[in-house]
Amino acid sequence: MRWWGTPTQHLAALAQRSADTHALITVDGKPVGYLCWQRLPPAELEAAGLTGLPEHLVDIDVLIGEPAYLGRGIGPSALALLLAKLRAEGVEFAGLGTAIANRVAIRAFEKVGFRRMRDFADPELGPCTYLVASLRMLPPSGSGT
Repeated sequence: MRWWGTPTQHLAALAQRSADTHALITVDGKPVGYLCWQRLPPAELEAAGLTGLPEHLVDIDVLIGEPAYLGRGIGPSALALLLAKLRAEGVEFAGLGTAIANRVAIRAFEKVGFRRMRDFADPELGPCTYLVASLRMLPPSGSGT
């Protein structure tokens, strides 16, 4: 959660999202995290220094907000489910970015098939890396676990 900033910074933007592009991550009915996904406009990618990404890539944001649920495989499981959904919808590539210092997240993303594509500088987070998964290359279940 520390990589996302305070909840008030993001609540207004999240309220604007379409219901079919975000989801809560729950464990035994308790909300512990959040996923959202979208196709980013080329101008936004260019502003972040992320030109040259695969065409029609779906960008994903994921957060586990309850510290007691970190390191339990919940993030990779949620991502695997989302990747399977996106693959079934015909999406060929998914990507996500995180701070280079967020090594736990990078390992979790790699666990489900994401590979580091390039580093970039985020104005708020500093040095970041962008990871991409080819959904064509994932096993049929979409699961890397």
